[in-house]
Amino acid sequence: MKKLSILGLGMLAVMSACNSKPSTEYTINGTTDLPDGEWVRLHFMVDRDSVFKDSVAVVNGAFTFTGNIELPKQCTIYSGEPSYTNKKMRQMIIEPGTITIALNGDDYSKAEISGSEINAQNDSLSSIQEAVYAQIMPLRQEFMAAQNDSVKMDSLQTVYDGLISQVKDAQMNFLKTHPASLYSPMVLQQVKNDLSLEELKEIYNSFTPEVQAADEATAKYIAALEAIQPGAQAPEISGKDQNGNDVKLSDLKGKVVLIDFWATWCGPCRASLPHVKSIYDTYKDKNFAILAVSLDRDQDAWKEFINTQNSGLELYSNVFDEGGKNSDNYAIQYIPSKFIVDAEGKMVGRFDGEEELDAKLAELIK
Repeated sequence: MKKLSILGLGMLAVMSACNSKPSTEYTINGTTDLPDGEWVRLHFMVDRDSVFKDSVAVVNGAFTFTGNIELPKQCTIYSGEPSYTNKKMRQMIIEPGTITIALNGDDYSKAEISGSEINAQNDSLSSIQEAVYAQIMPLRQEFMAAQNDSVKMDSLQTVYDGLISQVKDAQMNFLKTHPASLYSPMVLQQVKNDLSLEELKEIYNSFTPEVQAADEATAKYIAALEAIQPGAQAPEISGKDQNGNDVKLSDLKGKVVLIDFWATWCGPCRASLPHVKSIYDTYKDKNFAILAVSLDRDQDAWKEFINTQNSGLELYSNVFDEGGKNSDNYAIQYIPSKFIVDAEGKMVGRFDGEEELDAKLAELIK
């Protein structure tokens, strides 16, 4: 019985360990030379529409933040107001566990952080970026001075490209050598626009199962990219137009459709509207349609723009992308982004350049 009892206790311990979940609690213990009663603040993005904010008062030269977070997130800890001119701000990564930080002096940008390997990795990569950007800054004035000198401009562009490649090389090297780091998904978010679908999948597949499970954003992004490859059935786009009517991409089947992801606040998007209008005028009588998908967050501003600017949008099918569901399905990382869908509802491709867009439409519509 004694042996059975011990074995039973051992099994209970194993079952308890298997059923337990990693702690989500975080603690940030800080010291500072701020006077007692001054406030230290903490901000981080929860999702695209919400920001977590916390603040604590300094007591005896110290402060503590506590809370719960499932996965590491970029955050800012600071004193005063959040602005580019405020140097008492420290960019860091908040994660489950205990982190210590010392906020002293008039500049927190290099404030010492301990107890966090992810923050050490972040600071290491950031130091490479900062060194490169310090060399890039003087190039701006040289670019401005060389506007009428194409040879000089080409030379400066070569220097600029070489400097930027140093940052990208450092990021890619980190990804390849840290497949088990929960910081890797954050780095991957910075470089994914420069990667082909196959390169992106190769890096993601190299991550450990734990990191892959934590990187839901990349998994969804890869799935979205695969869904919009040429020849694939175009993902549905749906929503309300400026008049409150339901609009669906599938309702336009039988026509070649130009999908234009845009927003009123986007300067390049607005600059491209005359070209989109010229495309409409050319093909409007040839089984052709334009579906403009707005990434605006202010519906009133979006409606007013369509109804008052005579931009051509009033002639197209329009969708307000509530919650970003349509843009997520099309892996949108920048706007304007334009796609062509053929008359059978299949993806033709993404076309960012005006010339290639015009050429493909001329090929498809006779």
